[in-house]
Amino acid sequence: MARRDDVLGTSGAETIIGAGVKVVGNLESEGDIHIDGTFTGDIQANGDVVLGINAKMKGNITARNISVAGSLKGNIVAEGEAGLRDSGHINGDITCISLNIEHGGVFVGRSKMQAAPVLEKPSDDTTEVEPEKPSE
Repeated sequence: MARRDDVLGTSGAETIIGAGVKVVGNLESEGDIHIDGTFTGDIQANGDVVLGINAKMKGNITARNISVAGSLKGNIVAEGEAGLRDSGHINGDITCISLNIEHGGVFVGRSKMQAAPVLEKPSDDTTEVEPEKPSE
């Protein structure tokens, strides 16, 4: 997510769609995306996606972390956190590991929380541990 001292949330974003810009089409990115204009289409990013306070989007977003301070009509799938800021409005479903809705944010839809992926440790020990038996 954006650094606290980065008011616009654009620090480090590889793709920035500014206020007053209208884009129609799908967008795929290996990095971060910040939108503060109007976007119609789907976004697929391996980085973070931030919809700024002026953003108006119709479409679905799939990304690592997603923050909405503007308006979104569409679904979100976040590998990590989905955040709805106090100025934000989401009309759609959210699937994520962590959901953060600030006071004042409007969410109309369903949310589905998924467990964080568990990293398996390499096992060179084949000893099985038996579960504890209840005390009698």
